[in-house]
Amino acid sequence: MLAVVALAVLRGPMTTQRFSIDESRWISTSRYFWITLVDRDVFGSAWQPNYLIMTQPPVARYLIGFGLWFQGWAPDELNGRYDSLEPYSWNFARGNVPSQELLRAARRVLLVFAVGVVLLLYLVGRTLAGPAAGIVAAALALANPLLSTLWTRALAESVLAFFTLLALLLALRSLPRTRDDGRSDSRPLFAGVALGLAAATKLSGGLGAVGLAIFGALQQAFALVRTRRPLEVKHWFHLGSAAVIVFVVVNPLLYPDPFGRARALYEHRRDEMLQQQATWPNQAVPANLATRAATIARRTFGEYVVVRGFGPLSPDAVLVAAGMVVALVGAWREMWRVRTPGMWTLFVCWIVATYAIITANLGFDSTHYYAPLVTLNTILSGVAVSVAVRWFGARAQMVQAPFRKSGSRTSQTTAMTPMPTSASGPLAPRSSSAIVETEPTG
Repeated sequence: MLAVVALAVLRGPMTTQRFSIDESRWISTSRYFWITLVDRDVFGSAWQPNYLIMTQPPVARYLIGFGLWFQGWAPDELNGRYDSLEPYSWNFARGNVPSQELLRAARRVLLVFAVGVVLLLYLVGRTLAGPAAGIVAAALALANPLLSTLWTRALAESVLAFFTLLALLLALRSLPRTRDDGRSDSRPLFAGVALGLAAATKLSGGLGAVGLAIFGALQQAFALVRTRRPLEVKHWFHLGSAAVIVFVVVNPLLYPDPFGRARALYEHRRDEMLQQQATWPNQAVPANLATRAATIARRTFGEYVVVRGFGPLSPDAVLVAAGMVVALVGAWREMWRVRTPGMWTLFVCWIVATYAIITANLGFDSTHYYAPLVTLNTILSGVAVSVAVRWFGARAQMVQAPFRKSGSRTSQTTAMTPMPTSASGPLAPRSSSAIVETEPTG
């Protein structure tokens, strides 16, 4: 049912929103699906270091290309790469603007992942705080204008969100453990695969790895103090090795020198952001942590929200703050009462790492950088609403409890009181609950 609702809601922005420049670039470079997986050319000139493959990893390009191939498109029917330094007419004349048919076909591919993201939001919210949290998180994501717009464009955003949330879900359900029970569990391995695919979609997909690393360090530290031995090291090894292997295998650019070229990818992305700052100075964010934090707060809590407030913050911000308090309290109870970092600790580590790294590196004011944060905000809001509903429900039961007990005692007294009969007195029949004694004979 949720998938049907998500599909119905997301089809609207998919079909009505205007073409964006970045869509031209992702559709154009989706030809790497044919180069890599159809022609199997992984060592040719197309995979030598160049701007197209250094700007972002290739997983989203593969998936867009596969979706277009599945719908009958060929690489020679794709548009060229849009030059943002030239006007629209110049790009249109040179075939850099996709036709409406091609644009719709590419967006249909990403719509599938957008629906998958909504389902994963429900599952993550449900894992943390029950079905109500999942429903609220999914509903807020569908109602959020930023997410519904970006996820239905022919971009990498819905693919990135899908694999990131899949990694988070699998990690939440498998990594928090209190003891090494020796049982085999494949979920950490698949969490690593999802994390590797997220990072191979966009480099920001690797932010979850930092959060997991912090959680893993806490988990092992507490285990060493409590039992003097590490906890489930094999699961962490499976997760880490799967993430690294997948990240390298899907990107032929890395084959000659995985470490060196992965570092070059990061440096190229950093240099590209500096170039964007110089080209569009009105969107540049100063290299000041306070300014960048203020920009993050204004965008994620004041503008890219479902309901805007009258002041600088919105009602969404109140829910997010309440959800974060719930998560922090849960993490505190796990670490200082149970002495074992658990699900809430992992979630807090994931959120803190994501917010901290994006804030510190926000050099350019673009909507793409806020989408992962807004996505996490929907989960926190769902947690807040779920906990509030349970709290008010418990309070209502406490208020009604005395009346229920009073009513129960009244009905019990009425049931045990003998009703008057026509044969009252010593010869009246005894209650069925009375003990009948036989008189001695003789």
